[in-house]
Amino acid sequence: MEGSRALAEAAAKGAARSRWVSMSRASGLAIMAMGPTVEIRQDPPREGTVVREVQAGIQREWAVPGWQTDWAPSGAPVENFDWTGVRPVNGVSLEEKLEVVTRLRERLQARDPRIVQVMVRYQESVEENRVATEAFDRRSRVGRVHFMAHIVVHKDGRSEYEYQGQGAVGGFEIASIDDEDVDRMVERAVRLLDATSIEPGSYKVVTTPEVSGVLAHEAFGHGVEMDLFLSDRARSQRYIGQRVGSDFATIIDDPAVPGGFGGYPFDDDGELASPHVILDHGILKGGLADADAAQALHAVGGNGRRQDYSRKVYPRMTNTYFQPGTSTPEELIAGVEHGVYLHRVESGMEDPRNWGLQITCHYGEEIRDGSLTGKLYRTLGMTGYVPDVLQSIDGAANDFAMWPGHCGKGWKEWVTNGTGGPHLRMTARLG
Repeated sequence: MEGSRALAEAAAKGAARSRWVSMSRASGLAIMAMGPTVEIRQDPPREGTVVREVQAGIQREWAVPGWQTDWAPSGAPVENFDWTGVRPVNGVSLEEKLEVVTRLRERLQARDPRIVQVMVRYQESVEENRVATEAFDRRSRVGRVHFMAHIVVHKDGRSEYEYQGQGAVGGFEIASIDDEDVDRMVERAVRLLDATSIEPGSYKVVTTPEVSGVLAHEAFGHGVEMDLFLSDRARSQRYIGQRVGSDFATIIDDPAVPGGFGGYPFDDDGELASPHVILDHGILKGGLADADAAQALHAVGGNGRRQDYSRKVYPRMTNTYFQPGTSTPEELIAGVEHGVYLHRVESGMEDPRNWGLQITCHYGEEIRDGSLTGKLYRTLGMTGYVPDVLQSIDGAANDFAMWPGHCGKGWKEWVTNGTGGPHLRMTARLG
């Protein structure tokens, strides 16, 4: 918290001018192939500079377009971070990127006659950031790549869809989906044509890492962003230090987890990235803070993020996930007499004030006597009161996977995020 502490001390003493300068630049490219059409969109670089200045005990902040190097304090040691991967996207030709997209589209179109629509999307971004104070001068380049395939199948008047993809911090090496994953995606889509609706009720469920990650994000995500503590809009504030989950429930937010789509080496306040334990074996430990919330609540910062230079910094999630356990996924399933194996996420919602939770899963598979039966249920809503769901977790597997996403604060202020974890077993209401 060097930068924010220096400003706070200057304000307290009414000292001479103390300056903090943040410069950011972002560029992006998206390629989407759907049917015979290929669309390319390249966003122009968006760059700007934010200045926070304290003089005579008064702090002010302003933002202007452009990379204003001359405004930055000088003399502090420079720290450089390059998170652009093995093959930085800026070094790969547009022709090669187009080839990856169109080749996968053609592979999918020829896979099965029931496939009636194929969409392949490649998206990249490169973000440059510099935060300079009298104490430090931190500079970074972060690349993000998201590569996804989406298919629609049709039979006897009914259509279903399925998707496969990956996204991470890194370079062009992320843009691939192997043949086995393509085969599994097509198989799942075809099987979904015969899926049925589930009878609403309470079930023992096993969640895939994708569903587990969204549970972490929605259970203790926005509800522990500590600007909500300052406005008394988060129920979690009153439960710090108390048990709200089982011993199997440990949730971490870590901007530095390798490859995590929401990662960065330092936040938009300039604080170095570090992991924050939100839930430790069921005990709620604390929240996520930017520099302002950290100073007001005597917390640890490092989660200050803004959509772009023209927006305010808020405490935000980065890569939020459940910690793995010691069981195998097969052992978790074997312990279920009658339940559902939940796959894929369509949407998620939370209510930080009342701790309501809702996750919509694309499909689930029936579990009977410890085995998957092959029977699929289409579009399931998973709901519950957050502590009830978390305290019902009675198993965590030893696997781990992360998924990419974008998250708004309310309906705006969009930033990247990663979610993940292992397979989990718990009780929840499905409908």
